[in-house]
Amino acid sequence: MLARKSLFVVISQFFTRFFGWIGLIVLAKLWGGFAPDALGVIGFAMAFIGLFNVIADLGFGQAHIKRVSEGRDLGTCLGTFAAIKASLTLAMAATVILALYVLENVINKDFTDATTKSVIIIFLLYYILLNIQNIPTYTFNGRAEIAKMQITGMFENIVKVPLMILVALAGVSLVGLASPIKWPNFLQTFQNYLASHTFGALASTYVFGIFATVIIGFWFLRKYPLKKPNLELGKSYFYFALPMLLISVISTISTNIDKLMIGYFWTSTEVGYYFSLQQILQIILIISFSFNTVLFPAYSRYHAQKDFEKINRTTILAERYISMVIMPVGILIIIFVNPVITIMLNSAFLPAASTLITLTIYAIVTSFMAPYYSLVGGLNRPGVSAKIGFVICLTNIVLNYLFIPKEGLLSSFGINGPTGAAVATFLSTFVGFVLLKIVAKRLTGIKLTQIHTLLHIVAGLIMAFILLFINSSFPLIRWYHLIGFGGLGLVIYLGILFIFKEFRKEDVIFFMDIINPKKMISYIKSELKE
Repeated sequence: MLARKSLFVVISQFFTRFFGWIGLIVLAKLWGGFAPDALGVIGFAMAFIGLFNVIADLGFGQAHIKRVSEGRDLGTCLGTFAAIKASLTLAMAATVILALYVLENVINKDFTDATTKSVIIIFLLYYILLNIQNIPTYTFNGRAEIAKMQITGMFENIVKVPLMILVALAGVSLVGLASPIKWPNFLQTFQNYLASHTFGALASTYVFGIFATVIIGFWFLRKYPLKKPNLELGKSYFYFALPMLLISVISTISTNIDKLMIGYFWTSTEVGYYFSLQQILQIILIISFSFNTVLFPAYSRYHAQKDFEKINRTTILAERYISMVIMPVGILIIIFVNPVITIMLNSAFLPAASTLITLTIYAIVTSFMAPYYSLVGGLNRPGVSAKIGFVICLTNIVLNYLFIPKEGLLSSFGINGPTGAAVATFLSTFVGFVLLKIVAKRLTGIKLTQIHTLLHIVAGLIMAFILLFINSSFPLIRWYHLIGFGGLGLVIYLGILFIFKEFRKEDVIFFMDIINPKKMISYIKSELKE
């Protein structure tokens, strides 16, 4: 069941990310060279508010998942968490408003050229709604109701992307970019408004999208019991969240600091490069996200049963399948980086090719970390995770400061700006990965290295050489060429693993079972009927 739930997360997340990519590619194709600037303003605003959004969580989200997964009274948990979440969200919003006031009236200047106040205000509303939406989704996560959780999240892009395409079709008055279509007369006033308020209109699509998830999430939650907040349970949340607080702060800083520093040392264009390429990499990161979503509450149950053998067995199996799936995708992106950027965005983003290569390697390492982060958290050792996270965050901030500036430490090698941020992110993540593996071994005795990962890397490299040889005679130009090379690469990759006896009959049976449509539909129906 864990595998089927993980697959459902992958499928739903892939659908969500793919749909989001459709909006991104339409905007990139229609806006051409202006797209990196516009997306840079959006990315910077999200990072700016995202940095403050740590106040709205402080580790209480993970505490809620933990307590619900342990079987505590659901109504009391829900009432307690809702009260905590509402209070923290109000505190976050007040802090952002105060910071904007200080920035505008005391410091009396913009932070960077990517700073657009109206867009930042819009994303403040976005994050307020996001935190409200976390109440049902964290509850579904704790109850291992993955279908409800993922269906809720899918609606953000279902609503946002059509609106994003509408904004893209309106044109951009700022740079004299006309609409590619003729709007009906009764809509031309609306079209002119969108074209003259490009940044605000684009940011608003995110708000409408997240508002849809709030509605769906609370609709699923409508029959759940809701009781008054309980002080003792609140203290229990606090004691679990206290060491998680550092993790929450660290993860938030690590997620947003790179874009803020790129915006500070460079311009919105470079922020746009980095932000857009991160969206492409969601294709890889959904694998680790899906396993984290499913494994954390599962490990929590195993720990309550003192079943450490099952924890280790699940971790090794999860790492093996993550590695097996992610390796060919990552290598395909790396060897065909320029066509991938041109096809998935446009040629205006090609200066960031080295950034995408580095971020892809980072995404692979991050995916390998997923089972071990869930393991440590599930064993009720948030303090250990916090210490590792602190090392990652501190390393990331220091390396960002050294690598991002135009005259940075590695600028003589062409590593600065977005590429410098990508290198800093990869190196700090790799340090955390090594530490996490060591801690996992000490906690459960699990081996530090697994032979399957090495075999997957070797198979991926052989696949890369064969595809590059074929590409020398048949160049990759169109999107369907990329799909063809991807399919051929997968066949080569699995063939090599079969020769290595790493891809066996039981693996085929395993994959065929979890993708069985009847069983998947049956699982979704059973959960939604509860």
